[in-house]
Amino acid sequence: MRLLSWNVWGLGGWEKKKEVKELVREKFPLLLCQETKMQSIDDFVCTSIWGSPNCDYSFSPSVGASGGLLTVWNTSEVEVWASSRGDHFLLIHGQFIKSNVEFHLFNVYTPCDQRAKQTLWTSLGARIQSLGSCNVCLCGDFNSIRSLEERRSVRGSQVVDDYASFNDFIVECVLVDLPLGGRKFMWYKGDGRSMSRLDRFMLSEEWCQLWPNCIQVALLRGLSDHYPISLSVDVQNWGPRPLRLLKCWQDMPGYNNFVREKWSSL
Repeated sequence: MRLLSWNVWGLGGWEKKKEVKELVREKFPLLLCQETKMQSIDDFVCTSIWGSPNCDYSFSPSVGASGGLLTVWNTSEVEVWASSRGDHFLLIHGQFIKSNVEFHLFNVYTPCDQRAKQTLWTSLGARIQSLGSCNVCLCGDFNSIRSLEERRSVRGSQVVDDYASFNDFIVECVLVDLPLGGRKFMWYKGDGRSMSRLDRFMLSEEWCQLWPNCIQVALLRGLSDHYPISLSVDVQNWGPRPLRLLKCWQDMPGYNNFVREKWSSL
């Protein structure tokens, strides 16, 4: 199983459509989530980027030149029962056909305004908690970081006042933020000197228990200033190999204090 999310920074030009189509052809995802910056989407646009008519979609229009969300899925692999829109998110509810597993998928685009972010965390959190214990996946451009280490700027250290509320939202909804493979940051400024981790997949505990070997990886970037991100379930991949310990290390002076300090720092 593979899901893709990419803030392609507008889907109006044929160059962007071509890039998305090539990504779909290469990765064969079950689901694709995007920000489009478009006020309308039709069957022709979706089939052109999917590369075949074997797809269906849900769409939320942009407000001016901001937002606009599109979720496309493979109809032979995914059955969608319902779709609904909220301010800055698009929700589909369905099942994976082969496994008969029910899921809820939120395609999210978070505004930059701090007050609007908090409004989204509140409404989105209430929606997620109302679902109860089920398989939930959130993906998209959250326009927020979880710590100062997730942002680098030429202006040096900055006071970031939004990551606390973002972390509170994640904790209250009991979401799992998987480690990111492939690179550390997902958005790069044009000059390559400022960067942040804005895009991610987040999963409910039920999803992780069902598929404990989920991994998210940043893919190669194209015309967009965001990297596409992939969530995959690979039964052959159980993550990094465990740390090996040589018993002789325990005899070295200061070993116990060193381990305690490193463990506490995590």
